[in-house]
Amino acid sequence: MITLAVCSMLIGSVLGIRFRFLVLLPIIVLGAIGLGAISSVQGAALSQTITAIVIFAALLQLGYLCTTLFKFAVMPDYAAAPPASLGTPELR
Repeated sequence: MITLAVCSMLIGSVLGIRFRFLVLLPIIVLGAIGLGAISSVQGAALSQTITAIVIFAALLQLGYLCTTLFKFAVMPDYAAAPPASLGTPELR
């Protein structure tokens, strides 16, 4: 479970750096399906499977939140800038 927790936090951190909030729901659904499939192949109990999915979802969101808050604290101008301003500079 500790490996799952660490990996979930890292995945959430990467998603927090790169994507917006709406990416979390599809990743949680895909992760839940994957964890359910792995748990069923390993013959784990239903309670263990549900616990793994809850840990995955919670720590994924926590990693995303921590990275987003860090991004706003360290680089407030970058975090507040519209996406169009992140492209190539204008030639004048």
